[in-house]
Amino acid sequence: MSSKKFFVFAAAALMFAPALIAQEDVQVVEAKALISRDVVRPGETFKAALILKVQTGYHINDNAPLDEFLIPTALVIDENPDFEVLEISYPKGRRARFAYSEAELVVYEGEVFLGALIKARDGLAAGPRTLKGALSYQACNNESCLPPKELTFEIAVPLAASGAGADVHPEIFGKIRFKTLQK
Repeated sequence: MSSKKFFVFAAAALMFAPALIAQEDVQVVEAKALISRDVVRPGETFKAALILKVQTGYHINDNAPLDEFLIPTALVIDENPDFEVLEISYPKGRRARFAYSEAELVVYEGEVFLGALIKARDGLAAGPRTLKGALSYQACNNESCLPPKELTFEIAVPLAASGAGADVHPEIFGKIRFKTLQK
């Protein structure tokens, strides 16, 4: 290949490379984590929420896709010696059809509320704690899917040695259903 042809080929490759890299780096899901109490006492059970905002024009699979080859949305909270995760709660997805699939899918769109029911271990000293976790998902638009992603997050948990904490964010936690609490 002549040096002139190589230069044209290399310039064209560089011109398209940003588009390919940009598609890999597209972040169509934002997440915000919070808890249901202003402070948590040792031995107390509390709720945590991960509020997802899926960019308009995109969706993510729900946590139990109808097709075994689809990537589910999964919330994982890392093990922590100060806390025990009792339950993870996912909302029901919406059934929809998209150009890239012949079958009906169950997806999350827009604002989505995932939850975790967590117990603080007995005997903990007062002070700030942090729970860490990850959300794995695959975002798609009507025609194709982006590569699977993992979004890490942290949840601040203020621990108090005693005293009563107050419930906060009822507008959020009222939307999350926990099987454990419905029995």
